[in-house]
Amino acid sequence: MKRIAIDYLQSWYNKDNSKPLIIRGARQVGKSTLVRIFCEQNQINLIELNFETTKLKQIENDTTFTMEKVLQEIELQTQKKITQESLIFFDEVQLQPKVINRLRYFYEHRPDLRVIAAGSLLEVTMEAERFSMPVGRVEYFQLGPMTFTEFLMAKDEAIFLNQLKEKNIHDQSDETWLVHGETLLKEYYYTGGMPEAVHCWINGGSEADIRAIHNSILETYKDDIPKYTTKTENLRVTEVFEYTAANLGNKVIFSDIAKTHSNNIKKAIDLLAKAGVITKTNFNYCHGLPLSAGKDHSTMKLYFLDIGLYNALHETRWSDIFSLSSEKLLTKGNMAEQFIAQHLKFLEPQKNLNELYYWLNNKKKGAAEIDFIYSYAGNILPIEVKAGKTGKIKSLWNYIEQKKPEYVIKFDLMKREKRVSEVSHKLSSTETSVQLKSKLIGLPLFEVEKLNNYLGELL
Repeated sequence: MKRIAIDYLQSWYNKDNSKPLIIRGARQVGKSTLVRIFCEQNQINLIELNFETTKLKQIENDTTFTMEKVLQEIELQTQKKITQESLIFFDEVQLQPKVINRLRYFYEHRPDLRVIAAGSLLEVTMEAERFSMPVGRVEYFQLGPMTFTEFLMAKDEAIFLNQLKEKNIHDQSDETWLVHGETLLKEYYYTGGMPEAVHCWINGGSEADIRAIHNSILETYKDDIPKYTTKTENLRVTEVFEYTAANLGNKVIFSDIAKTHSNNIKKAIDLLAKAGVITKTNFNYCHGLPLSAGKDHSTMKLYFLDIGLYNALHETRWSDIFSLSSEKLLTKGNMAEQFIAQHLKFLEPQKNLNELYYWLNNKKKGAAEIDFIYSYAGNILPIEVKAGKTGKIKSLWNYIEQKKPEYVIKFDLMKREKRVSEVSHKLSSTETSVQLKSKLIGLPLFEVEKLNNYLGELL
């Protein structure tokens, strides 16, 4: 199954003096398989060490540590000669975290070598060991679940994919094309993007087989929790896990999770977010750029890593997804928001931290809310997500009144004559009447991966 990240690895490998690459990602998103397939396709001499079964003694030795000794030990462990055509791959590196700290020396002393380190729970481990990431001496890549595009490539939907690729911001969306896209989208809602689940599905697995894989992965995540928490922290993390499934995309009310100090809940949320199992989306004041300067750490909503895992936790059946209209799917959970969230999260995987934000008017419960806030080319763009072919943009008008953006974005499944249109709204009160205007970028949900392309055409 092709992963788009292969293209990034190719570019990284071909650069002169590439920095060591750290691939971040939750368990079972395909980090190890990605590296192995890349080396196989390019006939690269892969030298792999898995720290579940081995350790490097020379890495730990502060007094006698040298790159020469480390490389000699790697050759002895793997029984392979290291050359400039080799790729050294440290897998499950969180189990010997000092390796991450030593990566800088590969860049400083042997920049001719290509080195990749991958693992889960990296941030959790580094914090526990009181190590810091070697900033400036390594590159990062965040690998998430297979995207909708990768799912379609696995299914060999070449015609639909080619039509999707060729569309520009000024094209219309054909009705037949939209209906086909919606069917494929619902299929992805169930299977999600975890590689094992996708592989099973395209090779004839049943709905029950897919659900069994999802449940197994979820159990793996739950089994990880006690390894990095105390007994009390373990309970808090489990409560956050269950709360997210029931309250996906809603403002987090800490007292609804557990009757304990909110700081304990925040720590549990942070741990699951660092593990990559959930995605925090923080409230943002949207006063200006960078968006990170305007975030509020205390106000957030949560999403899962993957929509297939979310639906497994939510016990959503295949028949629920395919028998209900898109609008009624809302009663089965915020699937459309989850789909958009996990794709926005990994739109720019080479970023060290790729955070998500949203906006809530006055931060009051029941107030107007913008699902996501996105920045591109100096513009702050509000994003509204609707599950089906209808849906008003009341919250967007509230945002437009206060922030006056040139463009706003709406993802749904509506048939449109134009992807970009002028919209206006008359806002009246007892004293005044204001005419609000903006330009609406209206896109099918399954075109989220093309968002930057379209914005590049406009901005």
